[in-house]
Amino acid sequence: MSTIKPFKAIRPVADKVARVASHAVERYSASTIQNIIASNPHSFLQVINAGRVYKENYTDQLHAIKSKFEEFRNNHVFEQDKEPCFYIYRQTKDGRSHIGIIALASVEEYEKGTIKIHEQTLAEREKKLKEYLTICDFNAEPVCLTHPYHNDLHLFLTERSKGVPLYNFEADNIQHTVWKVSDAEGLNKIESVFKTIPNLYIADGHHRAASSTLLAREERKRNNSHSGTEAYNFFMAAFFADTELTIFNFDRMVSTLNNHTHESFFKELENNFEITHCGKQVCKPSSAKEISLYTDKQWHLLKIKEHINIGADPVSSLDVSVLSNFILGPILNITDLRNDKRISFIPGVKDIEEIQNNVDTGKMKAAFCLYPISFIELKAVADIDKEMPPKSTWIEPKFESGLLIYSLSC
Repeated sequence: MSTIKPFKAIRPVADKVARVASHAVERYSASTIQNIIASNPHSFLQVINAGRVYKENYTDQLHAIKSKFEEFRNNHVFEQDKEPCFYIYRQTKDGRSHIGIIALASVEEYEKGTIKIHEQTLAEREKKLKEYLTICDFNAEPVCLTHPYHNDLHLFLTERSKGVPLYNFEADNIQHTVWKVSDAEGLNKIESVFKTIPNLYIADGHHRAASSTLLAREERKRNNSHSGTEAYNFFMAAFFADTELTIFNFDRMVSTLNNHTHESFFKELENNFEITHCGKQVCKPSSAKEISLYTDKQWHLLKIKEHINIGADPVSSLDVSVLSNFILGPILNITDLRNDKRISFIPGVKDIEEIQNNVDTGKMKAAFCLYPISFIELKAVADIDKEMPPKSTWIEPKFESGLLIYSLSC
């Protein structure tokens, strides 16, 4: 049984929504952010970046964000629904359409494992996001939760999405459509369907879910009258069937070869991998069990040798684990992906030129491109209570910040 709870969203007034909603900061270049802030006073980036002048003091940054958010509310950029609602959300991008529900998920179910995780989180980021929640007091971007396809829910969403939408706008070639469900019949239908779903799986937003849990634990200790109904016991989430998600790869770049020359590095690789040298020609993996390597302005395709035992459990057999267990750890001495500053992660939706540029300029020594993990693999890992290495998947749809906001104080 899974809990899904309606809430009173703080959201942009209808005539400003297309100008308010923004991507998460990491999806923009620094120059694009500057251009948007200079040209659009209503962009939610104005809120997110309000603390940028306080570069040395994170607490001051957060207070500035909170203050800017309240300014937006006072200036009627936002309004708040008067009754708890579920919000049907559909996103259309590059010919792909995804539809699901934005609502509240339970921290308690996350702690109990009813909401299952599949990926390790970065401790430093968890802490920073918890501080953000403590001071700013709102969720501006939902955690993406997924579940196996449910026909009754699909039929309900299909029927309700024929109605007049609350919002329908396009930004950056992505179409966003939202419908509000506030009638008793609709609310009951959605809640009853989710009572039949035994588990939810975090598809994207592990750090946001983890930080919400850290916050809830602190608040429980402070609250002598804790009842379980307080706002901090929940976090905003987008509930999407597995058939409504698209999973992309998440690639890795490293800033060290661990004192290896390129010759000695490849000699180590040859112990476990068959190597095809592709030269300047980009060679991305065409299937699982292939890893692309870019270093010294050359592309190479790595295939684990057949006689090498990579393990049969759902985690060790993943390509991200093969990379960690046979290259990053033993050859490059990168064993702590959560905290090691010598490794960075880049989503597979990025242009390949960005990877090449990072290596060619010397900022990075090598890059590894991976084949996307399937939902079946994701679910298999979560169902045995195991975790993938951090940043193993890039899952779409990605949700806009500031489109629907959950207040932790009202």
